[in-house]
Amino acid sequence: MTELFKRHKKTFIRQLGKGALDDGQLDALGKEMLGKKYIGTFAQDEMPNRSGYMIVNVDTSKKINTDKAHWVAIYQTPKTLYVYDSFGRLTQNVLKLISKKTKKKIVDSKHDPEQYGFTEICGHLAMAWICVVRDLGIRKALTI
Repeated sequence: MTELFKRHKKTFIRQLGKGALDDGQLDALGKEMLGKKYIGTFAQDEMPNRSGYMIVNVDTSKKINTDKAHWVAIYQTPKTLYVYDSFGRLTQNVLKLISKKTKKKIVDSKHDPEQYGFTEICGHLAMAWICVVRDLGIRKALTI
């Protein structure tokens, strides 16, 4: 599964470069890779309560595009939010509004980072993780 994740990551970097991705780029990539199962990209205060794949920014809609902006992948089911942060942080520390608001169980992916320092590939990594969920299932994706 780690190799599949790395393949997706390399493909997205080759296709889109190593710069930060915006919501339009992520939406286009999500629709291409996942079709109707990709719900979209959202600020954390605008995340819908719908099952499917999405990428959520740690910023709110009033503060989007700050220097602390960061994309996190979410696979949502009727009862659970499965969350991947490329820096390996806990959801309660990164998506505080969602953590407080949701009544769903939150399951974080493994807490080992795939991103370090000032790199801007969080969108690429979030989409790669979602593709692993699609290809291998959530249980295997949680080990990344």
